[in-house]
Amino acid sequence: MRGIRIYPFGWAVLVSAAFIVGPVPRAFAADVAPPAAESPTVESTPLQSGPFRAGFPIGAWMVYPSIYLGAVFDDNVRQSANDIEHTSGLGVRVAPDLIATYDGGIHQTTLYGVVDARFFPGVGTRLPGEADANSVAATAGFRHGYQPLLDLGVSIYGDYTRQTDIFNSALNFNNSAIGPTPSSSPAPIILNPFGTSPSVNPVAYNQFSGGAAGTKTIGQGFITLGGDVAHIAWDHTNSPFQIAEDGTLYRVTGRFGYNVTPQFYVFAEPSGIFQHINNSTTVDTSGYRVVGGIGSIDPNSLFRGEIWGGYQFQHEDLTTNLNIPGLNGGNTHDGVFGGSLYYYPTRYWTVMALAQESLGVTLLGSATAPVGAPTRTFTSILQTTYHLSRVWSVGARAGYTRAQYIGTPRLDNGWMAGASFNYEIWRNLLATLDYQHTSNHSNVVLSSFDDNRYSAGVTYQY
Repeated sequence: MRGIRIYPFGWAVLVSAAFIVGPVPRAFAADVAPPAAESPTVESTPLQSGPFRAGFPIGAWMVYPSIYLGAVFDDNVRQSANDIEHTSGLGVRVAPDLIATYDGGIHQTTLYGVVDARFFPGVGTRLPGEADANSVAATAGFRHGYQPLLDLGVSIYGDYTRQTDIFNSALNFNNSAIGPTPSSSPAPIILNPFGTSPSVNPVAYNQFSGGAAGTKTIGQGFITLGGDVAHIAWDHTNSPFQIAEDGTLYRVTGRFGYNVTPQFYVFAEPSGIFQHINNSTTVDTSGYRVVGGIGSIDPNSLFRGEIWGGYQFQHEDLTTNLNIPGLNGGNTHDGVFGGSLYYYPTRYWTVMALAQESLGVTLLGSATAPVGAPTRTFTSILQTTYHLSRVWSVGARAGYTRAQYIGTPRLDNGWMAGASFNYEIWRNLLATLDYQHTSNHSNVVLSSFDDNRYSAGVTYQY
């Protein structure tokens, strides 16, 4: 878990917030990704025997399953530090994906699940302090919308995620970090609520989150009230120098906006934010964030999204009498900003981006930054997918995290870059190639690493 101060950064695309993501008036995390029906990538159009439409009905539901099976080569399977010997390996990669949708008029529901499992049977037993070579990342959950009146809507969502950091997410594979691709579902994105970033000898965690929101439209104005909660539970650490503590984050938010034109709206969004480290050995936090911005959800426009900025304040309440370097208590405050973009230049080309800055505390401690140290974190993800023809498609993705432990000299910069390629062998069978580079550059010794992952196999869509 890291934190960061943002300096002028050359991304032209900024993004929306972690828990309360998604344009107004349909606020909060349940509507970050565009619906499957709006994506030109959900439908496949092979040459062999007429148009193929993915999915099949079960009663009033539509179900869209797919599975990838192939080989993977990783030149640093344990994400070992650059200054020590790496372990490379050839293994098997399996990535099943399922989405189910229900449209009942005033009720709309989406269920989703995706797993990215990588197994390296030829890699030996890990040494003390090393991470396991095998990895299983997963995301599953639901979102439900209820709109009894044209001017009143309610949404709820629940999400489970298992990963080691945001760049290890199961949604990253085959270029689906943000939105739907030929083999993935439009799962809602909760952008890094605990501020994790790539690390040496990573520790896996299970993250549970959920929330609800209600939106009322009044003339050209709208009001959204809601709340979210997220809990993180870590696996065992890989080294005695790593300390991981479970934690829970609570957020209560209001959003007040006005539709200036049919294309654009403006909004103000105050939030109360509370974080609790479960065993209370170090620090709990309480605070608030106030942001404002401008956005668009015009269905006739080529782009949708919003950009926001504001101020966040956090009070750290020490719960220990020990003198721990890096834990001083007191207050942390700074400006924060973010944004989101969904851009559709043509029906065959999509560009999507998310980014945010936030304050928090670290739950994965090290010798240079203890659990509870205040953090400033910036997280961003960019994705684009392009269909070259009816049978060829390519995609690219990139990510960046900048993490600063406030009160310590540590500064980490995490990077992710990847690309995917899909060729339709048959009506619902794709040849899939995927590459991803992940790295962390830190000013702390033995905390930087580079990892390259190459995958080749087939994707079957039903």
